[in-house]
Amino acid sequence: MIIVNDLNPGQETQVLDLPMENQEALGWTIGDIRGISPTIVQHRIHVEDNAKFYEDRQIRLNSTLQEMVNEQILKWLDHDIIHRIFG
Repeated sequence: MIIVNDLNPGQETQVLDLPMENQEALGWTIGDIRGISPTIVQHRIHVEDNAKFYEDRQIRLNSTLQEMVNEQILKWLDHDIIHRIFG
């Protein structure tokens, strides 16, 4: 947690204690946010009407990193954080 550096010790303690007192309201893992409506947590990028589509070329990942990326994608799919787009 990053907090401002001009708090007195009492304020700093209050800020650091707050998340611990409200653990049930915080998501600690991807699985914790299951059931939240995608309309609340969905990220959208609004672009101008005349904006042109641009796609970067793919980069190659080493096999270890590729495996980690695939595992993370499968987790996100399993927890409905991302959705497959067919087309």
